[in-house]
Amino acid sequence: MFRMRLAALLCLGGLLFGCATRPVVVVEKDQFIRMARQMRHELQARGLLDNDGSYLASFSLAGFSDYGETLFRRLSPAFMLGDAGDVFPGESFAALQPQGRVKHWPNGFSIDQPARKLTLNMIAIADWNNDGQDEWIVSCLAEPKNGGRTRTYYLLVPPPRHEREPLKGTVAAVYECFGLACNLYVRDSKVIERAAADPLAPPTVVQDVVPGLQPVTAPPSKKAPAARSGIEERNL
Repeated sequence: MFRMRLAALLCLGGLLFGCATRPVVVVEKDQFIRMARQMRHELQARGLLDNDGSYLASFSLAGFSDYGETLFRRLSPAFMLGDAGDVFPGESFAALQPQGRVKHWPNGFSIDQPARKLTLNMIAIADWNNDGQDEWIVSCLAEPKNGGRTRTYYLLVPPPRHEREPLKGTVAAVYECFGLACNLYVRDSKVIERAAADPLAPPTVVQDVVPGLQPVTAPPSKKAPAARSGIEERNL
């Protein structure tokens, strides 16, 4: 159960040290909690979580009611390292549909292919790099059916400016697991690429993950973060 109590007065005037500085629209709460567990320190460094693992909730959904369909039809899978199967870069995930069964829900979708399963979720909306512009934060889990490594890609997708604009994501982080052994790779995403540019312009390659990502030496926290909105505090 959640214990709820007013927190706005605590944050007002800096009485509570470490309050998150930027609000977050949480679209899928369970997915947001999972991301916060896997890359808590990165979210704290970007001011999206405070020192206690709490966030300031914003309640606007920016006019969208079906993120899953938008991402399925318009997001390019070019960010993936062979995990998407045979697909031309720049096409949307809808191009993968003939290769596998597709399941849709309002904020995401899954594609069950012969060799792997892809699960994509719209997680949240936030100003990731503190430039005054919000990004969609999207996760894409690639699970091979041969028992190999799994990868969760965390993407930053600029909100579309018109209804036909193709979408490309900048990889902010990859959480990669071999069984119970997991590693987090993060990228200093100062520039969020839009559809007209290649989001994977390769400066470096780190352990065959994604160009530009750097390994995080400290293991991510396993503790579930608390959740705080702008008017109330929620503890998991």
